[in-house]
Amino acid sequence: MKLVLFMALGLCVATPCFTPRSAFGVAGRTHLAAPRDSLPASFPRSAYSISSPLLRLSSSGLVSRKRTRSTHVARAQWLNSKASVQVPLPVEECWGMWLRREAIPQWMPWVSSVEIDNEDRDVSRWVLSTEQLGQKFEFSWKAKNLPPLKHKMIHWRSIDGSMGGSGIGSMLQVKNRGAVKFRKLSSNSCEIQLVISYEMPDVLAPIIQQISPLVQPILQADMDRFRDLATQGKLEIFDEMV
Repeated sequence: MKLVLFMALGLCVATPCFTPRSAFGVAGRTHLAAPRDSLPASFPRSAYSISSPLLRLSSSGLVSRKRTRSTHVARAQWLNSKASVQVPLPVEECWGMWLRREAIPQWMPWVSSVEIDNEDRDVSRWVLSTEQLGQKFEFSWKAKNLPPLKHKMIHWRSIDGSMGGSGIGSMLQVKNRGAVKFRKLSSNSCEIQLVISYEMPDVLAPIIQQISPLVQPILQADMDRFRDLATQGKLEIFDEMV
């Protein structure tokens, strides 16, 4: 699961629309330029435009050059992966088991850890790590809890600029969000649906859609694992988010 997610997230790095423009100069080209103030005093000031602070070297000498900036904007879309399970327990109990975020790796082992922020209890740090070909990769982000709907939905979203890690993970800034939805079936049973969403550039959507089916069965295994742990009485029940 971790390798599949790193493949999906890593594709964001490969797309040109996420490449810093400053790394290639203006519009992907570099220019030999000199600041206006660095010209010799004898150079005629009429040879350049006062409105342009940079000059370029040409066959006729130093001449003014007006910069143009690309206005290309990368479009993106949200892609979802879902899994659901029926649990033979009251919805109130299952709800309470999901309230402890640090317990989530017990049934979602591809999440290495979830740590609660000491200053803001609504914020948590999620870490996803894997080791492939003798190298460890780590991807982490902070998530902000959104107002829950009691016994109906717990949801969260990533905090912009909080992503980090090692290897590929150190270059990723992928927005993501998640939700756990609860539906009462009877007084002693309920259905739980997990939805994981992440934002990808449109140009990568066809590729990511090919990877998404690999994620689906793993999320289903997570939900089945939650059901087993819950019915075996191995998960604590809480009254509020901790």
